[in-house]
Amino acid sequence: MRKTKIIATLGPASERLVGNLSRYVDVFRVNMAHGTQESRRKYVELVRTTKAALLMDLPGPKLRVGDIKGMVKLRRGQTVVFSKKGEGIPVTEDLFYRSLKEGSVVLLADGIIRVRVKSVTPEEVKATVVDGGILTSRKGINIPDLKTAPGLTETDLEMLKEANTLGADMIGLSFIMSPKEVQEAKGLTKSFIVGKIEKKGSLKELEGIVKEADAIMVARGDLGVEVGLEMLPLVQEKVIRTARTYGKPVILATQVFESMMSSPTPTRAEVVDVANSIIKGVDAIMLSDETAIGSNPLRAAFYLDRTIRKLEKVVRPNGIRPADVGDAIAYSAVDAANLSGARAIVAHGGEGNAALKVAKFRPRVPIVTLVSQGAQRFKTVWGTIPVQVNGGEGDMSSFIDSKLKELKICRSGDVVIIVSSEEGTAEADVMKIHKVK
Repeated sequence: MRKTKIIATLGPASERLVGNLSRYVDVFRVNMAHGTQESRRKYVELVRTTKAALLMDLPGPKLRVGDIKGMVKLRRGQTVVFSKKGEGIPVTEDLFYRSLKEGSVVLLADGIIRVRVKSVTPEEVKATVVDGGILTSRKGINIPDLKTAPGLTETDLEMLKEANTLGADMIGLSFIMSPKEVQEAKGLTKSFIVGKIEKKGSLKELEGIVKEADAIMVARGDLGVEVGLEMLPLVQEKVIRTARTYGKPVILATQVFESMMSSPTPTRAEVVDVANSIIKGVDAIMLSDETAIGSNPLRAAFYLDRTIRKLEKVVRPNGIRPADVGDAIAYSAVDAANLSGARAIVAHGGEGNAALKVAKFRPRVPIVTLVSQGAQRFKTVWGTIPVQVNGGEGDMSSFIDSKLKELKICRSGDVVIIVSSEEGTAEADVMKIHKVK
């Protein structure tokens, strides 16, 4: 089985391909910064025809251009106008106009386009294009070192309600700056919370955010703009290492196979990037524009799936040392699996914490994760096969034997390692070597 998970963003290019994409995809992402309630509901209904999980991203306090007919090609030296009035490039947020002055630099579309401000009024900004490119609707605007108000925005709170109504398995928090935003969101939903690291300020609170969130995303687009491309590899490694140290799933995102927006194959550099990410031990890799608006969404997912499968046969993720007593059982289970030739590790109890602990140490065998609620949420976790249980399974050993045979993981006589948490405990505290009957 492929242990590193794949997330694909839905959009106009992929909405008719959901069934085919689900052959390669573990989680579908709906970016709530785009579309309408009607279009998002349509996407969710399409996802629910598959076995994939659903991640819905809140937009966060991000500035964006408005709707543009087709695309705008900006050339170096050209004068460009941003306006509330619909003349030129539409930007409606007052914060944009309040935050700029003559000489300010504005970055568009993940920093690909750079303009320098010439003049500012409360409803219009004129600027000169320094680095050109193609601009389309709803692309992000970045003003370096812009400080935004802490907490979830009113739009985020409304969209969080929408995501709850639509039954999102995971909810992504964009542009968070502190653990408080994660705590606020967790008080309003039962979904897994994915903390997206994409602001320089969030790095100062990284450890706290990782502790509070259920998963972490390295959102390299805006993060690269914030910290500078030269520093991005080091920052990316720090985020991955911190998430893995705390046993939290970590997702790598942005420009994974960007060339496949138009090309039928990824570049060599992109494949090397994926390989390095697997070696670092990311739990999941996300396709964004490649599947949302690219010309080859199905091929992008196919190539990512194939690349991961081939690499996982020959490379192993970097190891993580046990950090505390809670890691002891999980670490021992991975060792026991290696020494006994076990075909799988079965983890149950602690609302899935037992499985997260085991996944932290990247075993060679699948982790069959038994959870009483929210099994789909574990589809971002490395190496896991989530199984929903309802408490009426009777003898757990017999149920495990039956389920492992049903999943075609084991046959009678095979050895598996069972890791569990006693009722009321969050940590894995029991391990046994079990022979399937």
